[in-house]
Amino acid sequence: MSEHEKHENNGEPTPEETPVEELPEGDRPDEPPAEAPPRSRYQIVELDGQRLLVCGNAPNIRLRVERGLTVNEDGRKGFPQQTIFLDGAFGGAPFYDNKARQYSLDHHSGCVRAYTLATCEQAVVIVLQGLPLAEGDWSLHVNEPDIDALLAAWVLMNHVELLREDARILRGAMPLIRVEGVIDAHGPDMALLTALPQEVYDDCKHDIEELRAQERALRAAGEWGSADWVSYSRDVLVALDLLLFPEGFLAQLLEIEELARLQLDGGKLIVLCRSHQGIYAVEAALKSRYEKQLAIIVLELGDGRFTLRQVDPFLDPDLTAVYQALNQKDLRARQDSETDNLWGGSADIGGSPRKTGSALTGEQVLEITGRVYGKREGLLERIFRRKK
Repeated sequence: MSEHEKHENNGEPTPEETPVEELPEGDRPDEPPAEAPPRSRYQIVELDGQRLLVCGNAPNIRLRVERGLTVNEDGRKGFPQQTIFLDGAFGGAPFYDNKARQYSLDHHSGCVRAYTLATCEQAVVIVLQGLPLAEGDWSLHVNEPDIDALLAAWVLMNHVELLREDARILRGAMPLIRVEGVIDAHGPDMALLTALPQEVYDDCKHDIEELRAQERALRAAGEWGSADWVSYSRDVLVALDLLLFPEGFLAQLLEIEELARLQLDGGKLIVLCRSHQGIYAVEAALKSRYEKQLAIIVLELGDGRFTLRQVDPFLDPDLTAVYQALNQKDLRARQDSETDNLWGGSADIGGSPRKTGSALTGEQVLEITGRVYGKREGLLERIFRRKK
C-alpha cells in the first residue's frame, strides 16, 4: 500500500488487503461454487451380495473387481458362460474357449511376456475380431484395478461406441491404449515400440500418470490394499470417458440411460431406458447404436409414465397386443362409462394411462412386452437399481 493510500484509510489496510476471514460476514466475497463431479455412466450395483459395476449404455456387461481373485483351470468350470478374466484374474496362460465362451486376456503366466500384448491391447483385438458382446450377459473379472485392467474393461464395456463410424473413436483412443500397453508390458524405456511421435507419446504418458494419480496417492499412504476398489474403478472409468470420448459424443451418451434390455428370437431387442429427451430423439440415438437390432423402445418418464415405440414395422403382433396385456396387469388401468384410463395408442406408438400413470415398474413393462413378442428365456439383461 502506498503512503497516500495509508493516509486515505487512516493507516488501515484496504478491504482488498484484509484477510477474508477478518472481513464482516456481509462484506465477504462469495466463494466460487464447488465444481460438480462429472456425470457418470457407470453405476455401482449389488448382485448376490457383491458390489459390481455396470455401464448405462451396456447393461449386459458387468465388471467385478474381486481383490486377490486367481482362478485355476478347475475353478473356471464354476463360472458361467460369457466370462472374461482380465490381467491375472485367471492364473494360467491366456486362452480363448469359444465352446464355453470363456476368455482370459493376460500377459503374465504361460506366455512369453516380451512377445505378448498387454491386456488392454488384447481387449482391442478381441473387439475387432467381433466377440459378440451384445449377446446375453457378460461378466468381466479383475483382481486388482490397475490402469491396464481398467482400460481393457473400458474397451469391452464401450465396444459398440468404439466401433461406430468405422471405429472413429477407437482410432482416437489407440495412441493412449498403445502407450499403456507398451509401458505395462515392457516398462517406460520402450517408447519406440509405440511408433508414435515423441510429442504424442509424451502426452499419452502424461494422461496415464494423471489416471494413476489416485492410485499413487493411496499407495504412498499405505492404503491401496484396503481401498474401495469398486469406487476407485468407477472413478477411473469416468475419467477414461472424459479423456477418450469427444465432448459432444459423451454428452449424447449421458442423455440416455439404458436400464435393461431383452433379446427376442432372431436377435431383435426391446430396450428399457430413461431420458429427458423425446421419444424420437431417443429412437434416433438408439438406432445409431443398435441399428436393425432395435425393435421396441420402452421409455420411462418417471411417476409411472411410459412411452412405447415400435421401431421395427414388421413385428407381429404390433403394440395393440401389448396394450391389452399391460391393461390386464396394471392396477391403475381401468375403463368406465365416463372415461378411459388405459394403456393405449396406435399400432407403433403409445403409452401408459394418462390420468394416473402406471402401477407397473419399468422392468414389469419390459417383461410383459417381451412375453407378447415371445422373448428368449434367460436373456433379460437388467440393471439392478439397488445402488451402493
